[in-house]
Amino acid sequence: MLFSAVLLAGLVLASPAFGVELVAERITPENAARLQVGGPDADGGVGDWALRNGTLCAVIADALHEAPISPQGGGLLDLVRCGLANDQWSSLVPLVNLARADVVPIAGLRAEADAGTARVVAEGGRPGLAIRTTYALGLTTPDELSVTTELTRTGGGERMFAFGEIVFHAVGQLRPFSLLRRDPEGSVGFWHPSGDPDSPLSMLRGIVAADAHVLVGGDGIRPGLAYGIELVRAERRRPDGSVDPVATFSITGESFTMTGVFARPFWVGGGGRGPGLLELAQLPLMDLAPGEALVIERRIRVGERADVASVTDAWFPDAPLVSGRLDSGDARIHVTTASGAPLTQVRPAADGSFSLRVPPGRYALRAVTSDGREQRRAFAVGAAPLALDPIALGAPATLRLPRGQTVHLVFVGEGSTPNPVFGDDLLDFRVNDTWIPPGGASNTVSLAGHEEDPPEVHLAPGRYRVFATRGPEYGLEQIRLTLAAGEVRTLEIAQPGRAFETPGWIGADMHVHSAESFDASFPLARQLSAFAANGAEVLVATEHDRIFDPRPEVLRLGLGDRLVALTGVEVTTAYTGGDSPHTLGHFNAYPMRRDPLAYRGGAPRAEGRRLRAVLADLGRGDGAPFVQLNHSRGVLAHSGGEGAYFSHLAVAGKPYDPTRPLTAEPNRVLVERDPVTGLRDLDFHGMELLNGANLDRFRLIRADWLSLLLQGEVRVAIGNSDTHRAGEQAALPRTYVALADDSIAGFDPDAFFAALRAGRAIATTGPLLSVRLGEAGPGERFQGRGGTLHVSVAAAPWVPVNRLRVHRDGVIVLDRPIARGAELTRRLDFTRDGFVVVEVEGEPDDTWSAVLPGFVPLAIANPIFVDADGDGAWSPPGLPEPAPPLLRDPLRSALLEESP
Repeated sequence: MLFSAVLLAGLVLASPAFGVELVAERITPENAARLQVGGPDADGGVGDWALRNGTLCAVIADALHEAPISPQGGGLLDLVRCGLANDQWSSLVPLVNLARADVVPIAGLRAEADAGTARVVAEGGRPGLAIRTTYALGLTTPDELSVTTELTRTGGGERMFAFGEIVFHAVGQLRPFSLLRRDPEGSVGFWHPSGDPDSPLSMLRGIVAADAHVLVGGDGIRPGLAYGIELVRAERRRPDGSVDPVATFSITGESFTMTGVFARPFWVGGGGRGPGLLELAQLPLMDLAPGEALVIERRIRVGERADVASVTDAWFPDAPLVSGRLDSGDARIHVTTASGAPLTQVRPAADGSFSLRVPPGRYALRAVTSDGREQRRAFAVGAAPLALDPIALGAPATLRLPRGQTVHLVFVGEGSTPNPVFGDDLLDFRVNDTWIPPGGASNTVSLAGHEEDPPEVHLAPGRYRVFATRGPEYGLEQIRLTLAAGEVRTLEIAQPGRAFETPGWIGADMHVHSAESFDASFPLARQLSAFAANGAEVLVATEHDRIFDPRPEVLRLGLGDRLVALTGVEVTTAYTGGDSPHTLGHFNAYPMRRDPLAYRGGAPRAEGRRLRAVLADLGRGDGAPFVQLNHSRGVLAHSGGEGAYFSHLAVAGKPYDPTRPLTAEPNRVLVERDPVTGLRDLDFHGMELLNGANLDRFRLIRADWLSLLLQGEVRVAIGNSDTHRAGEQAALPRTYVALADDSIAGFDPDAFFAALRAGRAIATTGPLLSVRLGEAGPGERFQGRGGTLHVSVAAAPWVPVNRLRVHRDGVIVLDRPIARGAELTRRLDFTRDGFVVVEVEGEPDDTWSAVLPGFVPLAIANPIFVDADGDGAWSPPGLPEPAPPLLRDPLRSALLEESP
């Protein structure tokens, strides 16, 4: 029987002719050290399937291991050149009819090998359709992984007009270049129309003609690589064995590239570079007849540089070699046809030398640098190799950076000088004409005082203002520079001093990503340096669906005296089906323990499941991780999104209504108990009120949080950066957690998590609040019918603070001006149990906006709970009718209303 083969451990054959071992084998605890691959996106573990031929090493996900938009596996998971720990492949997921939720179940996998080829075969199906995908590595073409999918109509069932496979490169983690090899004038390169995987119509509008793609790896990951995906054949196979070629399609968005086929040849049209309206109108009539099959074969190549030419040179093996030299090794070269169609792109060596292959013809070359230097050159290629004349880009302005210092530098252009963009990969990846920045692109540089700090930056000639800071607990220094082309200068700027002390508080950011996440290419070492430069003390690594321990890298960089690193995970769902037809959003769990042998390090399975089921897997009580609901509302006022859990509630498909009780529709799904575990979807511990810079999202989530508090569902308010890249601010927002010994050397994780669970915490983008009601602080209980509220505000001189608000039971009862360093004392009387929340806000000025663009100075303290009747128990005040203004109209900034 076919699926009994799943029980086989695998097959290994040695080829005497080549002295190379072909491997097709399931990963077990005993062979994992030999078969797992390394790199920031390497996820394969025990139960997955390994393929090797001595040149390429691949891992195929087991059927039970979920993919980013699917509750199942069976797709390509990891792919590298053997011996290099630089995997950046995310996943490959098959889809029917361009619909994200329309996956064909994979029932099992098996391993095969013969004298020349090693294979892993994934098979499955659904009513009326059978699917088989064969992944193969051979000895004849050792640099290529062959992927062949056959989709066969076995009977009735739903109509199928198209089939494709999605390669994920979330938020441009890999940079997609699309090429039409059969007609290069139709290539789009790095510029793509859009296709929304949630909308079939939008997907169709995003279709382009492309038969090859290059996915360029992250600029900061060494050694560099690129993946080339070449379409070999696409055909309809009849029951008698005859075949017809079918039209292919390609769609690229910000986070995915889909290649696929239509179910049959078009009756009319189909002769252009891609399907038009005439062809698309025929799709509703398409289907496979019984016994017919769609066959699509691709070959995937791994290039040895982070550029397009490392792949296209192999695709043009007989083309002449074009070589040359630049006077700048940090430039990038783009090559187009004479009419401007993108053909390839190359990354020069450190000495500026480069080479590439293009077929005979006329071309244009464009060499660019991140500081704005540019040269263009037209050239013609004949049958013989071509050596181009040297290309002079000229000298930039060079600014040498301080050594041995911990500081965050922000560069702002003045007058007609634009802000610089350091770390740009210069590929100019765009979707719908919108630039998708790479992970390292920013006008900032973070220095942590170690040997890997960048020694200098290159700048276009012009005028600049440079700010130096170490985060909101420190002051701000600044200087102005005027730099000329070719000038070399050393940056001399004072070290920012501490603006205020934080005794009894430790600053934590519990939502930090790096290239270890599938949607980031920012190396962990640079993220750790940015975190240290911004002055927070506790970093929780929460890579997407991957448990990763950052502590070895902290030790390697010598940062252990400046920050504590903890291991967590961000559980991230996108599959719209199963028990959560609208996804269960994103949430963090920490601390977690990494299992180095397990798939994704042991991250929990979540696609298509309810939140309460995943919470049961994570455990409850002592030793269980703290679970935090992330960015539970969309960035825009009324947007949803996969990660915005309260915008759809996973099951209800409607947003949480903060003005209605938890027992009412649609809120009630949150409190439905699992019949076995008794857990609810609401049984997480904390909520990100502050995530990144968006103020509207804070106000929307604050309304949800206050609504829960009023109904007795206490969740800890948290502020986190959710940073993935250099252009986002590490360690801001952050959460200050009350800790008696707030030193790095004396850090006690048990005490830290006890304080966090108790809500003894303040979320902030800059100011630090001191709040006491009598002797009770945030997260603590005040007993009595009246007491004195004491509030003081600490902030660095460059952090604006001008407004104080006091909430009582979800109503703003005090809204008044306040300045940094000021104190307020106010008598509060209570007739019933309730809670008090204090927040401050500032109006951004020019300096703040230059250093932290998009942010608003803001701090909010967790509630102080009032036991007014002194019975030793806290009773929630309940959701009043009508609901308080903050809940009814959360986007209004000032809603002062005296409470009863």
